Amino acid sequence: MKGDYFVYNSPYFVYTGNSYPHKNLPRLVEAIVLLNSNRVKKVKLKISSSRSIFTERLEKIIKDKKAEKYVEFLGYVTDSEISKLYKDSISFVFSTLSEGFGLPPKEAIESGTFAIISDIPVLKEVYKDSVIYFNPLDAKSIVGAMEVVLNMTESERQKKIKYAQDFLKRYSWETMAEETVKIYESVV
Repeated sequence: MKGDYFVYNSPYFVYTGNSYPHKNLPRLVEAIVLLNSNRVKKVKLKISSSRSIFTERLEKIIKDKKAEKYVEFLGYVTDSEISKLYKDSISFVFSTLSEGFGLPPKEAIESGTFAIISDIPVLKEVYKDSVIYFNPLDAKSIVGAMEVVLNMTESERQKKIKYAQDFLKRYSWETMAEETVKIYESVV
């Protein structure tokens, strides 16, 4: 059965992080409105972001787009709460336009959810085939990625999460520290 994990009372996508302009959250808001325009069972977007001038601007955009019923601002979420927030979500959505490494999808995947992310070079290099990509400049592309996840069976989704978790084990602090020590030792 497609989308059988919709047993949740309130299915939602999640974004965590700051609301700086390069995070492209207005387009993500546009996408959640577009997604819900053709759905009987509505889907929310939950945003965890500390208060700032950027969240205030985003709240105005949400109001202007009449997206209040689809977007929920959570403010700051503690480490213990964020893991559950990720795990209970349909998917983490990362609509960023530029990044250094892109840690939030890794954190979300490690917590037990799937990730759909921007098709930008740095994220393609880091995440390879462990996620679904979308064009961050196109709300319809973001909606398309959301629909792919919504149409997965729960077993298919869990299989993809497990694959992504195994794939991301290559990026660990311990491995990085060991490799850094080896480099220092080779120089000395």
